[in-house]
Amino acid sequence: MPIIDAIQRIDSQHQLFFLLTGYIKGLRFCDGQDFLPWEQRNLPLAGVDDVKTRITCLSLRLRGMASDANHSHRLNIEEAMEVFRTALRRLANLPGDAGLPQVA
Repeated sequence: MPIIDAIQRIDSQHQLFFLLTGYIKGLRFCDGQDFLPWEQRNLPLAGVDDVKTRITCLSLRLRGMASDANHSHRLNIEEAMEVFRTALRRLANLPGDAGLPQVA
């Protein structure tokens, strides 16, 4: 998945948050069926703890889905979880810098 590859090559927290902001904006634009809770599509990002909270919320949403839930919704939630988990792992290996990008 290209976004995962890009996250793994990021060199700074600022770049990573900028990329995540773009990903979230894409979700907001493409999520006509609101399969992701608003909290997952809300901007701006508020740091590492915000990323952790988004992962937790997605995990709970996935667990709460009925077994016969729409397969594409389940896949979209799993994809978003993978993106945020990869970002969190990458953030743990990057030095902090000037803060979050000022984009919303």
